[in-house]
Amino acid sequence: MPPPSRVTSDRSGMPRSFRLAAGLAGGSLACVGLAGLRDPLASMADYTVALMVLNQAAPPLLLLALRRRVDWVLFDPVLAVTAFVALSVGVSLPGLLDPTLANALYAAPLGALELLAGLMIWAQAFAATQQCRPGWPAALLLWLASLPMTAVAVVWMLADHVLYTPYLDVVCRWDIPPLADQRWAGLAMFVAGIPMQLAAAAVLLVPPSIVPADRSERQVALVATGEREDARAITEQAGGPL
Repeated sequence: MPPPSRVTSDRSGMPRSFRLAAGLAGGSLACVGLAGLRDPLASMADYTVALMVLNQAAPPLLLLALRRRVDWVLFDPVLAVTAFVALSVGVSLPGLLDPTLANALYAAPLGALELLAGLMIWAQAFAATQQCRPGWPAALLLWLASLPMTAVAVVWMLADHVLYTPYLDVVCRWDIPPLADQRWAGLAMFVAGIPMQLAAAAVLLVPPSIVPADRSERQVALVATGEREDARAITEQAGGPL
């Protein structure tokens, strides 16, 4: 009888090669996004793309690389939505903030904050990190979180004047007027928000494929600790031999 084939997937239900590829892609995108923040005044569009890569592109890939259930306090849904919306509005419309608070925000490591906020909100889209109830509550949470970003993007695209005065006094890297640069930035943010809205629809329509533990894993754990009776009870409920 040939030996059993080696299992290439784990509790996440995904092949290890897929998780590894997702983790490498997410890490690479995070590095690219951080590198794009080095010269924020060169182009508002470039700066926005770098922020969106850190906030929307890298987080889901990094979360897909997780092997098992993660219950970090940072993934609390209320905390995640609050942090994500506050950072989105604060960074995109600093004029709404007190000048002292706005200066403190831009003096902070924005790249790390964007990545962290993205991980917190995208965690609600995956069963391995999701802490709100699956189905429509998780979908509604993701959809509501995406609204401020979409609204800001529309404001940037439709505004008839430059909203950020520092860009009025510099030459854009792409040799376009500051207003055009702002509109391209708005388009980049609008497009970056679409995957989260699609994720909300997927959470609503597609049952989760990642589970904390299945029945067979519990049987193995019970047998390993010598609790044969409990393992047998689970087997009888499943309707098969141990």
